Amino acid sequence: MINHKSIKMKLKLYLLIFIFSFIGILDAQVIKGGNCWIDYEIIVDSNDAPTVLNLLDSFFSKPENRIEGVTYNLTQFNYKDKDFEATHLFQVVGPADALSKWHHNPPSIEGQLTGVMVNQFIEPYSAFFGKNIISFGTPINDKLEFTYSLKVNDEEKFSAAWVKAIKALKPDNFVGLGSVIAGGSDGQTHYIYTQRDDMEAVFNPKAIKGSDKIWKTFSEEAGEFEVIRKIVRTRLKIWE
Repeated sequence: MINHKSIKMKLKLYLLIFIFSFIGILDAQVIKGGNCWIDYEIIVDSNDAPTVLNLLDSFFSKPENRIEGVTYNLTQFNYKDKDFEATHLFQVVGPADALSKWHHNPPSIEGQLTGVMVNQFIEPYSAFFGKNIISFGTPINDKLEFTYSLKVNDEEKFSAAWVKAIKALKPDNFVGLGSVIAGGSDGQTHYIYTQRDDMEAVFNPKAIKGSDKIWKTFSEEAGEFEVIRKIVRTRLKIWE
């Protein structure tokens, strides 16, 4: 007789090991809470991508066009599933009060003109916002970024199990867990975000003693969850 529940548990465990095989060993500190973010996923033809980047750079490179405490970035999706059509991401990140100020701040004439010009070269795909729940380590620009879209049944159980696992693994790269407050697609409720130096670090991850046992415990304690999508992306430009 086939034990489908056992097979499902093993598949989930193998996926967890794959996701976190990028983690090395280093004493670090878990940081609770953090920034909020607004994501605008867009479709840009490869021939038009440099134009979009130049238009945004011309605007956001000027300090007067940025809100203090807010970071803006344009990111390219390098590897994704075929059903996910977005090619780029424009993201606004910062504390809740700074993002609220940015959201309600009326655009300048230059901002309106930039928006009109950029819209000629892009197709909106989706918009959503959320916040970081807890993170481990310090994010660094110019790294390969990995995002895992999740559908989590019980945030409290999942977060507690995740923190327990991360503390045991002690990653040498930034790892963050966050929630989607509104928007998104496919029932996404949470995400895991991590960074690696390059593709070599991905293909040849550091082995961590006891990691199989750690993630087996996590899988048993985290409750029901589903990995909806995995994406590898790189930042093209950041303005802060």
